[in-house]
Amino acid sequence: MNQSILRIQVIGNASQKLVFNVLNAINRRKGNRVRQMDFAYRDKSQRGFLNVELHEPEHVLIRRISAVEGVVRVNSVAAF
Repeated sequence: MNQSILRIQVIGNASQKLVFNVLNAINRRKGNRVRQMDFAYRDKSQRGFLNVELHEPEHVLIRRISAVEGVVRVNSVAAF
C-alpha cells in the first residue's frame, strides 16, 4: 500500500528541545513513520524539517504537532 510522504517544517521557541515532543505527537497515531529529520537549535529558537510517511489526513497531523508546547508554526513544505 503506497502512503504519501509529507515534508513538514516546524518552528518553535522553547527552552527545552522540541524534537522529542514533536516525535511523540507524530507517533501517537499508529502507522505514522518519520523517514528523515533535521533539527537546528540556536539560543531559544528551534527549526526542523521532517519527512513523515502519513497514515492519516495531513491536516490532522499538522494540528497535533501545532498543539505541542513551544511550537510556533508548522508548515507543509512539499508532498512527494
